Amino acid sequence: MEGFSAFMWMAVLIAVAAIPVVICALAFLHAARTPKWVWALSGKTQIWWLAGLLMGTGVLILGLPASLYYFIKVRPVLERIESGDLA
Repeated sequence: MEGFSAFMWMAVLIAVAAIPVVICALAFLHAARTPKWVWALSGKTQIWWLAGLLMGTGVLILGLPASLYYFIKVRPVLERIESGDLA
């Protein structure tokens, strides 16, 4: 493979490798922009989630499962509280 096909193959590999980084970054950004009062009502600690997700972005073997847990378990609770459902 030479030329353009090698370039395209490398671009595809980089894009696939970037998926876990993007997932971790999106989880971090969501946690960072969630208001403090939502975190307080949820009983979870924002600073620990931010620190864990930020460190997880660098260490993807730990960060990807943490980010997925955040998206599956923590984020729905935060969004429910932010929308006004305190049950």
